[in-house]
Amino acid sequence: MSLSRFVGRFRPYSVPICLFTAVVAAVLFVPALVLGGPTGRTYALTVAVLIVAISSVLPYAAAVGVLTVPFFYTGLGSYAAPSVLPADGEPLALTGVLRHVVAGISYVVAATAVGAVGIGLDFAASSGSEPFPAVGLPSFPALGFPPFLLLGGVVIAGVYVIAQLWRYEKPIRELGWKTVSGTVVLGAFLAVSPLIALWIFGSYGF
Repeated sequence: MSLSRFVGRFRPYSVPICLFTAVVAAVLFVPALVLGGPTGRTYALTVAVLIVAISSVLPYAAAVGVLTVPFFYTGLGSYAAPSVLPADGEPLALTGVLRHVVAGISYVVAATAVGAVGIGLDFAASSGSEPFPAVGLPSFPALGFPPFLLLGGVVIAGVYVIAQLWRYEKPIRELGWKTVSGTVVLGAFLAVSPLIALWIFGSYGF
């Protein structure tokens, strides 16, 4: 299979594949880096943090998926593939709306999962631990902003925006500023997902 043909087949699925890969990579490698190795205890703690984070963010995820339907309806952007966006004058298809909502919920959960893994890096940095030099990467002394909790959401948001705009199969200039800005706003909802999850978790007094 030629490279151009592979890229053409990959493009429609680029967002879910890239986000899934980012989540898996973060969950598998970051905890082992911070806690000293890929042990059962390492991944048990990771799973516990993920369960708390994801369960906390579900109300926000549902709100993002549903309340951003106007973006989909007006063609400003979508969490689903651009191919399902309604053309001018077309009625709103229920299947397209469902795809947008489900994708939005899934992407918020993905951003929260990566942000939750970043909590481990926040704890390591605040306790004086330096996990990065162990694998030959430079340390980040006195790094206070952005915290790794937020950085996880920003990474997922960045991947979403870049891959989603690529899925339109048009240069950025031809997409128009409304589509680009709409996609960026949708990405911003993903970026703050870990912080919202932490806020919701804290609001229950845990």
